[in-house]
Amino acid sequence: MAIIDQNKFYKDLESGNVSPVYFIFGDEPFLIDQCVNRFKYGLLDENSFDFNYSLFYASDADVQSIKDTVETLPVFAQRRVVILKNSHELKESEWNELESLFKNPVDSTVFVLFADKIDKRKKHFKNLIDTSSALEFKKPYDNEIPRWINYYASQYELKLTQGAVHRLHRLVGNNLSEIYAQLEKIKVYLDGAATVDVEHVNAVVSNSREESVFDFTKAVGQKDRVRALEQIVSLLDQGQNEIGIVNLLARHMRILLTVRTGMDQGIGGAKLANLANVSPYFIEEYCAQAKGWPVRKLEESLVLLGETDKALKSSPLSSHIWLENMVLKSCSM
Repeated sequence: MAIIDQNKFYKDLESGNVSPVYFIFGDEPFLIDQCVNRFKYGLLDENSFDFNYSLFYASDADVQSIKDTVETLPVFAQRRVVILKNSHELKESEWNELESLFKNPVDSTVFVLFADKIDKRKKHFKNLIDTSSALEFKKPYDNEIPRWINYYASQYELKLTQGAVHRLHRLVGNNLSEIYAQLEKIKVYLDGAATVDVEHVNAVVSNSREESVFDFTKAVGQKDRVRALEQIVSLLDQGQNEIGIVNLLARHMRILLTVRTGMDQGIGGAKLANLANVSPYFIEEYCAQAKGWPVRKLEESLVLLGETDKALKSSPLSSHIWLENMVLKSCSM
């Protein structure tokens, strides 16, 4: 087997057409965590949880106990579900002990291994991907977030205006867990109403650090030195990690580089938004910023950000000095 499509996975799970072994991994923890309940409540009757559902954590589980549980026949049910979380923490000897369950899976058990982002080239992960139904959950790109917002809103029987979708996106960013939580709060706030507009989002969703991050990267993109310095102080006061700030700005400058390169090639609109992996709702703002940056200057800014990242990790000088220097140099390019 190999890595399977997410839509196929959800459909198969809903229909009960499941494999005996699944390997679910990636850097989007919210979607991964949701899968635990999808297996539990999708494949088992609530009355059989005590007999046919087992959850283990790799850090403190005995591998022989995991094997014994997987190989135990279900009790008054069609199947047993066994979950192993944080499988990336298993030792090599433990992987070797579990290998027989992957090569000769137990048909009456659905054995699901969860892991964070992994190196697919490593022997045990490669073998598991090859022998199981593997599923990778990656953090969504900016241009995919509106679709996720509308999807989760539908679960709460809410309908968001386009402006409300993009306001929520701006305030919360790409954190699916936070998006889901904020939609739940909006549902309670509306008390029965179904349509959500910008005013509702503003009333419920607090001005999170994502707002400050957006303002900071926008200020640098506009070469507004004074505002960028003000915003970086705000971010540090909120407890934002210095390396994280550099990474966020580097991501923004890479988007501007892609947008500027696309503009120079005559690409625009939704096609340019797709190329840059950003929401079409924001593409005009990115284009406006990119016009002030020749491609060469954007490439130089990324070199500067790389040097700043290295300095923050190794230099004895205060991080504030390096960050201020980064802002001053970037805004003068």
